Amino acid sequence: MLIRRDVFEQLGGFDRRLPLMRDDVDLCWRAHAAGHRVLVAPEAVVRHAEAASRERRAVDCAGRTTASPHKVDKAGAVYTLLVNTRTAALPWVLLRLVLGTLLRTVAYLVGKVPGQALDEIRGLMGTLLRPERIIAGRGRRGRPQIDKGELRALFPPPGATVRATVEQVASNVVGRADPEVSSAGRHGGAVESGPGGEDADFLEVEQFARLKRIARKPGPVLFLVLLLVSLAACRGLLGGGALAGGALLPAPADSSELWSRYLDAWHPVGAGGTPSAPPYLALVAMLASLLFGSTGLAVTVLLVGSVPLAGFSAYFASRPLVESRLLRAWAAVVYAFLPATTGALAGGRIGTSVLAVLLPLLARAGIAAGGLARPSGTRGSWRATWAYALLLTITTAFTPIVWPVALVLGLAVLVVRRGDIVAHGLRFLAQLGTPLLMLAPWSLTLLPFGFFQQAGLEYGPSAASALDLLGAGPGGPGTVHGLMLIGIVLAALAALLRSERQSGIRGAWAVALVGLVFAALSNASTWAGPATLVYGIALLTAAVLGADGARARVAEQSFGWRQPVAALIAFASAAGPLLAVAGWMIRGADGPLERRDPVQVPAFVAEESSTRDQARTLVLDSDSTGHVGYVLVRGSGARMGDAELAAADGGNTRLDKVVANLVAGSGADQAGQLGGFAVRYVLVHQGAPREVSRVLDATPGLSRLSQQKGSALWRVDQEVSRAAIVTAQGSGTGTAQPVAAGPVEIHTTIQGGQDGRVLRLADSAAPGWTATLDGKPLERTTVDGWAQGFRLPASGGKLDVTFDDPVAHTAWLWAQGALAVVLVVLALPGRRRDIDDDLPEEQPLPAQAADGEGRRARRLRAQAEAEAEQAQEAGQEPVPAEPDAVPPPPQEVPAVPHQQTYDDWDTTAYQGAGGEYAGYGGEQYQNTQPQQYPAGAYDQSYQADPYQSGQADPYQGAQYDPYGYGGPTTPGAYEQPYPQGYEEPYDPAQHHPHGIGSERPDGSQQ
Repeated sequence: MLIRRDVFEQLGGFDRRLPLMRDDVDLCWRAHAAGHRVLVAPEAVVRHAEAASRERRAVDCAGRTTASPHKVDKAGAVYTLLVNTRTAALPWVLLRLVLGTLLRTVAYLVGKVPGQALDEIRGLMGTLLRPERIIAGRGRRGRPQIDKGELRALFPPPGATVRATVEQVASNVVGRADPEVSSAGRHGGAVESGPGGEDADFLEVEQFARLKRIARKPGPVLFLVLLLVSLAACRGLLGGGALAGGALLPAPADSSELWSRYLDAWHPVGAGGTPSAPPYLALVAMLASLLFGSTGLAVTVLLVGSVPLAGFSAYFASRPLVESRLLRAWAAVVYAFLPATTGALAGGRIGTSVLAVLLPLLARAGIAAGGLARPSGTRGSWRATWAYALLLTITTAFTPIVWPVALVLGLAVLVVRRGDIVAHGLRFLAQLGTPLLMLAPWSLTLLPFGFFQQAGLEYGPSAASALDLLGAGPGGPGTVHGLMLIGIVLAALAALLRSERQSGIRGAWAVALVGLVFAALSNASTWAGPATLVYGIALLTAAVLGADGARARVAEQSFGWRQPVAALIAFASAAGPLLAVAGWMIRGADGPLERRDPVQVPAFVAEESSTRDQARTLVLDSDSTGHVGYVLVRGSGARMGDAELAAADGGNTRLDKVVANLVAGSGADQAGQLGGFAVRYVLVHQGAPREVSRVLDATPGLSRLSQQKGSALWRVDQEVSRAAIVTAQGSGTGTAQPVAAGPVEIHTTIQGGQDGRVLRLADSAAPGWTATLDGKPLERTTVDGWAQGFRLPASGGKLDVTFDDPVAHTAWLWAQGALAVVLVVLALPGRRRDIDDDLPEEQPLPAQAADGEGRRARRLRAQAEAEAEQAQEAGQEPVPAEPDAVPPPPQEVPAVPHQQTYDDWDTTAYQGAGGEYAGYGGEQYQNTQPQQYPAGAYDQSYQADPYQSGQADPYQGAQYDPYGYGGPTTPGAYEQPYPQGYEEPYDPAQHHPHGIGSERPDGSQQ
């Protein structure tokens, strides 16, 4: 930056409130506001090391400390904005500063730099708590001389700051993938004001060039191709309605209902209960909250988007595996279309779909946590350990079978790393113990053999044969025969013949065998999709390791059986997945999963269930008369998570007996028994035996209403309600008086009556139920051996019935949330610091004194005093100066100058007489003779290139000393002596006007 002196003086120079950082921005802002003409040199390139702002050099300015360069920068930025912003925009700027500071503070805490998070707060508050300085600064600047529209072009366009922040966070977290993109400095990222006209066309071309670079990257292109293929195959799953079918129940209306299903202690499912909610509900609710509360969109992303997301994550996770992008893209495509992935989509198995997306990342984190990617004996980092624990926790919440697989593999790693069993044992405990702790108490219900279940309904076991399992096929809708992927198995077997990278190939095969064993175990009782995913990704890993460089190895061999076999394996590995993809696109991805109305009962039944009676529907589903399944439905039907909650509650034995008598046709009046559970309708699904319908037609107290699409509906001929006032014996028949109620709580007014009345709820008894009548608590009791009841007095009044969550439940939810935040922070990578300058590392120094004496001045003073004391003890006399030498300064130790505030500058410092610069006009040069230079001294050439030989490179040899004139010189044209007296040897006892060593006149270091 160049500025005329008259303009600099007119603007008052740099603001003395900005002694180090942001003073240049403030000066240029004032120059623009004053109406001065500013020219931009777009071709000029300046490389700024930003040593202080990057914390590569300690801050040295008056009133500042050495440990907070970020605080100095933050305070300078806040001050610059507040003193230069127009008054109308000042409230908006102040709000942005406060909100931006809070967001950056959180980001720094997540990035594991708490010092900079504290500096953000200190820098902001240190400026805002001194409003007199801001008011004085705005008063000195006055009104701008130009219109605000002329200054608008000098600021970043809308969204540029957010985009720069995202790019900086991405570069800090994952690093830069494009080395051609130059790294911006710490203050970089803001859009500079600059060229227009023809230069603007150049900038537009550069923007298109960036888009072209992105298009040439296989990762984004692969994701887009997989997304288009997935949308084409899922054409029947797009549109209105809710995704349901197979193992998937419709999602609730919004994320708040999903959150309540996880957070509430009482779950109104069936007869009600207090089982532990499955933790995957919280994860789906979290994703839905990020998608503006849409649970339907969240489920669509997890299911329909599972194929492209799985392929992209596989491509990203395979980056350390091989360098060939073609091999990585092939492996990602094959993994995305494994039968388990497409079968999970067709069957509505949301747990396996999530596992397909996260399994490549889980595998990469597990390898890093075990130290398997490093030389033997090297421990894995704790950050990788926590990242692996986080991913294992998420996948276990959806597919618990992943945890025992990780347990077996972790024990194998301990055997391999048995030489350092303590360190690896602690990491093993952290990896396997974190999911059990984070998912408790739900995770404890899985012990010891409950890990084979997964999220959603029980949709029957797999129908996979041994050949299907060998080809990574779990069987079921949406899958292909195991022979389609037999080429992958052959490629993995061929990898065992490779002499290099045997440890990786054998490790992949070990994981594959473990996955195959778990697939065989789960095939008998549940779906084997999650285990076959582990088996499939391990096979692909071995195949990729074997195929890396296989073309060159085969070409080196003389022609024989190897070349045809390699060609057949390559053809089978490519043709099989391509045929599977083509067939998947043609037949479509929908199977049992479909888009439909989430209401599972007739519309008038769903409407009536939301009235004051809160009536319920008993849904019967059976394929034979010997076994009948039933669901007690509240509202419009079951929703996501209800299947797990009903199974965890263990069922109601009293209701089991009522349904058994109803279907068996006992001939008794079943209306009273069904009314005790608030059942008003009985619905028989299509496919049930006709005997069931004939029995219900003959049952007293039931009346057939309609039959639609194969489903028949009966109504109970009795008034039923969720809450009713009955006699002390608890009978739900006869003179039961209905009470208006909600889904859980009751707030109504009841009339007085006789003594011995009981308020009966058609909900299971639990300790959390409380009831009050006009503020007086009611005594709890159990009715009919299972239902919750309260004894009522003869008087009436305001009735309030609630369920209070236990304190332990609430405390654990808060603790679980805190642990989740800590786990995420521990798992995220820390801030990357790419050092691209040539500055040496500077050791931290103590903070300077408050009276203005700099730390370097104190250090130099102490060093000079120590040297003086040593000289006195040794009895040495000062070395006399030579006649032609520069006269030494006074022996008293002067104060080394440090950077001062700008109000200390005055014109006396520039006067010719006196002061530090007076000697340049005095007797120093009075007796010197004209220097005679030999003829042709400037015509001779250099003996060698100093940068080739390393003789004159100050950064390659010893530390460069700009004031060390007595040192060795470069041979060549400048070997003639200088008679002005610069040959005096260095004496540490003497004072040098510019300090010692490599100190500059302003006190800074070279």
